[in-house]
Amino acid sequence: MTLFLQPSHRLRPVQKAGGSEALEALIARLEPRLAKAVAQGLEAMGDAVPIDALVAALESGDIARVVALLSMEAAVPAMAATTDALQDGVYSAGALTAGLIAPRVTGAAFAFDRLNPTLIRWLQTYSLGLIRQISDSTREGIRTYLIAGMNEGANPKDVARQIKQVVGLTEKQSQAVANYRRELETFHQRRTGGGYSVGSKPDKVNGTQVFRPDDDGLPMDGITERRLRDFRYDGQLQRAMQTSKPLTPEQIDKMVAAYARKYKAFRARTIARTEAIRANNMGIQEAWRQAIESGKVSESLVRRQWIVARDERLCEICAPIPRLNPKVGVKQGQPFATPKGPMSMPPAHPNCRCTMVIRMWEASDLQEG
Repeated sequence: MTLFLQPSHRLRPVQKAGGSEALEALIARLEPRLAKAVAQGLEAMGDAVPIDALVAALESGDIARVVALLSMEAAVPAMAATTDALQDGVYSAGALTAGLIAPRVTGAAFAFDRLNPTLIRWLQTYSLGLIRQISDSTREGIRTYLIAGMNEGANPKDVARQIKQVVGLTEKQSQAVANYRRELETFHQRRTGGGYSVGSKPDKVNGTQVFRPDDDGLPMDGITERRLRDFRYDGQLQRAMQTSKPLTPEQIDKMVAAYARKYKAFRARTIARTEAIRANNMGIQEAWRQAIESGKVSESLVRRQWIVARDERLCEICAPIPRLNPKVGVKQGQPFATPKGPMSMPPAHPNCRCTMVIRMWEASDLQEG
């Protein structure tokens, strides 16, 4: 027998009816834990780089050896804490959602099954895929920095040391660090700080620096205005412009190292924010899938709704998504229509703050929708 809500009233969205705050609290708790795990994993990648062997390979021109030494295989064990955090996030959201579904059905008890084979396979694929993605993008970042150093004829020891700084960054981020170094080398030739806004302060929300996003949700002014720099060095930048004296190599090294550190921290937070929401949404979706699979809920009445964060930071990618999909939501196995193509669930891009509500409707509601 298929079981539904008691007929005396219609189902409201489960998350909005009693679980939205609790689910948001799960994300809030998972995000810093995940950011710490990712940051530690990125740091472990840098620590695993054998500097002496890398210098020797660079000096001998053995590019194949250089590439081999920069293998990111060390990332897999280093990211173990990331895997644990992600799994806990899915389990917590799934258990909470199951607890919200259970009172709305009658008959046998319904609880979230952590050992469900479908869930286990997804978690394994998800965790390993994320780690591989982080590793591959890191490797491309190192490659970009390495090629730039070799083309400029830089000292192999300097290249090796600088590579260690950018381990953990993507190709675009590593290029930003390389460009920042070049800009600092000629900063004394400037008459104004240009887009740097030298002497200003970071833009913060709840103590965390924020940025204007580009179309992909990346920190536009983190690169174009170097807002990820350490603002404590702005006095040195101002003096360089006023005196027309170049910054010393030591000053440049410290500023670049600080810029790279902040970029790694930003990347860790970006991954954490994005994946915390994904894990939360997967837990919600999995709980409903299990409810449908067990016969507790009729799949024909279940719809998924994409929820955007309606504030001044709502981006052009996410804003139209609710309008692109049916008002009642999409079916359980149906993807959402988005400006970037079909997507199974939020997030739509890095730093996306969208979430998902799953709702069981009465048949008359669906006919009206």
